[in-house]
This record gives sequence, C-alpha cells and structure tokens, in this order.
Amino acid sequence: MLAIQTAKRVAPIDWSGVPPKFVGQCSAVCRTAEECGELVRHFGSPEFCPFLPVMVLVPGADAPLLIAGMGVAPAAELQDCAVVAWHQTVEKIAKQGHMLDFDTLREKHGLMRREEVDAAVRQAMRDRVARHKANPISDPPRKPVYPNPKQQTKFAIGEKVTDG
Repeated sequence: MLAIQTAKRVAPIDWSGVPPKFVGQCSAVCRTAEECGELVRHFGSPEFCPFLPVMVLVPGADAPLLIAGMGVAPAAELQDCAVVAWHQTVEKIAKQGHMLDFDTLREKHGLMRREEVDAAVRQAMRDRVARHKANPISDPPRKPVYPNPKQQTKFAIGEKVTDG
C-alpha cells in the first residue's frame, strides 16, 4: 500500500514585536494565553512535531521564552508547555515586577547589596592608589601581559631591525 503525504499549510506568523534575530526562526509566536492554548489548532494536528521552537512573548517579561520541540515533541505537548510557561511568567511578573529577582540572587550567592557596590568599588580604588603611592617601587603599575604561544617578535610600524 502506498501512502501519499501532503504538506499542510500552517497559518502565517505575525512577526511584529519579535526580536529581529528570531524572525523566521520560530514555528509559532504566542502573544496571549489564548494563543498558547490554541497551538494545536495553529499546527493543525496534535501529533505534528515542529522542528523550530515556539516563542512565548509575555508583556513585561525580560526576554521571550522559547519552547524547543526539536521535531520530537508533538504540538499537544508544546501547547501544554506554552500554557504553563505563560502562567508562571505572569505570576512572577505580578509578584516581583520582573522575571528575575536580582536582589534575591545576589543574597543567595553571597554578594553585596546593589546599594553598597558603588561605595565599595570607590573605596577599593582609593586603597589601591594609596598602596601604590606609599611604595611605587615594590608596587609598580600593572601592565597587561598578552599570550604569545608562537614566541613571535612583533615590531612597531616603521621600526627598523638591525643585525648586530
């Protein structure tokens, strides 16, 4: 028995609001929770497995969310993931005001508070200058050292090299 496969036409994607590097690189773009819930209808079949990711654009989010199916995950599963991602993102934005709470992350990793960084950097620079002024011979200014794996000598333009 011979099976004839025909390509189904997928609805065109509205690329407005999508970051330029993602234009043409997504199989679907969801801008509302309703669009996330209608992904199966967008693809036409719950068994369809798109190779390109599905983009979820939540208003107020720091960045778009990409859900990769990689040709393995069916549209029904991508739809479930998109709906969950949408609602989790909306809850985080409502709770924190943005996706990532940087102050909590700083505290978790033992870094200083954002308000203290400016004063600490200024004080570190003052201490460094004071140490150098106190003893410039044993504390010379630092010069960057660049790796030279081939041990080649580089000459300035116009500089002549003379033998012996």
